[in-house]
Amino acid sequence: MLEKLKVALGDHDLATMVAGDNRQIGLVRRDCQDLGISKVTAVADAYHEVKSQQSISGVWCYDNFTERGSNSAGVVKSDAYTVERDCIIWPVNHYLGLNRHPTVVDAASKALQQFGTGCGTSAMSGGHCSLHKQAEKRLASWLGKEAALLFPTGYSANVGAISGLAKGPSCFVLFDRECHASIIDGIKLSGAKFLPFRHNDISDLARKLDRYAGQYENVFVVVESIYSMSGEESRLQAICDLKSQHDFLLFVDEAHSFGLHPERTLCRKLGLTDHVDFVMTTLSKSTAAIGGVVATSHAFKTFVQVEANAYLFQAAIPPADVAAIIAAMDVIEETPHLLQSLWSKVSYMRGKLRDLGLDIGQGTSPIIPVFIRDSDTLLRMGQDMFHEGIFTTSVAYPVVKHSEVRFRFILNESHSYEQIDRTVGLLEKLGRRYGVIT
Repeated sequence: MLEKLKVALGDHDLATMVAGDNRQIGLVRRDCQDLGISKVTAVADAYHEVKSQQSISGVWCYDNFTERGSNSAGVVKSDAYTVERDCIIWPVNHYLGLNRHPTVVDAASKALQQFGTGCGTSAMSGGHCSLHKQAEKRLASWLGKEAALLFPTGYSANVGAISGLAKGPSCFVLFDRECHASIIDGIKLSGAKFLPFRHNDISDLARKLDRYAGQYENVFVVVESIYSMSGEESRLQAICDLKSQHDFLLFVDEAHSFGLHPERTLCRKLGLTDHVDFVMTTLSKSTAAIGGVVATSHAFKTFVQVEANAYLFQAAIPPADVAAIIAAMDVIEETPHLLQSLWSKVSYMRGKLRDLGLDIGQGTSPIIPVFIRDSDTLLRMGQDMFHEGIFTTSVAYPVVKHSEVRFRFILNESHSYEQIDRTVGLLEKLGRRYGVIT
């Protein structure tokens, strides 16, 4: 493979670099471009060589998968490590553990028998059934808006709605630098002018509104209520306060807060829903199914129905998943102790990690990052954790900056205190071994 790569790239130094100790696979394409190599077949060979070397070293993590198990524990297989392990599982976003709840599973099973396995076409072409309409009405109420529009996934909800809304040169979009890739992709597809503002920096947002907003007829500000890589809350009150000085439409992604508060969303908890023009969420997390939704006014719902290609040309959510969403909402309403249990565990785990001196950032949510700051250390610790029965996500460049690489632990209500203690204990042992804890 290495000889093939040398021939394909025509550069021995590059071949040596990508096959050596440089384990940042996200840098490969940039490194190729820096050396004037843009032919995709050559870059693909470079990627695959790095993957091969990382697999030999035991740090390749893109192909890990669960064989069987629950939200919090199960058998994980790794193509890189060529083994399987009984693991405590930390990358799953089913915050309330409802994907195996008997009420949810039973509702999905009954819908499967009644409606079959899929819709076969888009919503615009008649792919929705009565369950979809029931879910849209229910979700609009939960999100505090007049109307809601279902998309097949949360990713396509952001891409479709944003690219449809902010279309063309009359539009300008400002977005928090830590926004999800689906938001950024939607902005790029829109054709609008756009700029990021520094993460949670209201002064930077205000400066950019002052400088640019008056030049455009339509201005959008896009943020997440809880940021997916850090678990930090957006400064929603301060952003809404800016609306008294600037004419802009506010789009808030509630993916990581939906269903996790008695008020259902962080916007509603803070009393800000009326100041937010578009509330989006995914349905694959607290409601443990698949899909996305954008809630807004009746007029804007019609606008998005007509303008969003991801709605017009993508097959709708299968009815069984819609039934699971509705059932999950029932369970959340009827068993408030699930929320209490989740937040108690969040406080417990965050406290134990903080007491060790580990850097977990400024977040408050069930998304708990552990910053490692060095990519090689991150991958080596990840390898050791897997072999000792802890499976989590190593977040490296290009997802985050080189100086901000981290593990991301997603706490579910189904995690036990014993599992939390075991995980924290291993982090302490490895943290001291690798110098992360001094």
